[in-house]
Amino acid sequence: MMTSPVPHLATRTQALTRLQRFLPLAGRDYSARRNFDCPQQGHPHVSTLSPYIRHRLITEAEVLEAVLARHSLMAAEKFVQEVFWRSYWKGWLELRPSVWHDYRAGLDRALTDPALADRLARAEGAQTGIDCFDAWMAELTATGYLHNHARMWAASIWVFTLRLPWEAGADLFLRHLLDGDPASNTLSWRWVAGLQTPGKHYVATADNIARYTEGRFSPKALVTDPAPLSGPPPTAPRASKIAD
Repeated sequence: MMTSPVPHLATRTQALTRLQRFLPLAGRDYSARRNFDCPQQGHPHVSTLSPYIRHRLITEAEVLEAVLARHSLMAAEKFVQEVFWRSYWKGWLELRPSVWHDYRAGLDRALTDPALADRLARAEGAQTGIDCFDAWMAELTATGYLHNHARMWAASIWVFTLRLPWEAGADLFLRHLLDGDPASNTLSWRWVAGLQTPGKHYVATADNIARYTEGRFSPKALVTDPAPLSGPPPTAPRASKIAD
């Protein structure tokens, strides 16, 4: 039975212990191996620190300080970038609250559409017949965690192969992920769909999935050349408040 890489009742001590365990791998090893999805091995190539950061048992600043005390910025650049993305998304969404309101409105439409109910239930219940997708849905609900690459693959399959509303997929992730963050989650789903950066989307391919799952999966029925979703461009950022 697959277990979560993060205890549901976590502590700061556990966060600091996990950080120390990951530090030797935060440089070139992370850069070379971060895309490999290996849940049976406990996700050894990524830090799994995001749930602790999300719930403020440890902060981004503490993590980066420890990593950069051990590695040069050049060696740890990829990991540093991933930490900064979470903070960037928070600021981006805070300045554009209409994007969150539009997401919630789209979610309400999706969840009240009777024509979608059965398809959404099969997707959430890991009953689509796409082996990799169903495995990731089962892992998500059982452990509260998914490797970042698996999140992108699953979101792409949800949007482009299953043709389900991205808002319902984002809601599923936010309900189950221990590190579920409204900004990172919502904007990452928008990016996969082609809405965050208009015209640029992320398409999961069988070859990429086979390579980075080390042959566990090689799906046959994925849509290979979908058009990105279209929608209104994000609103201009509102003025931020400057403290006196």
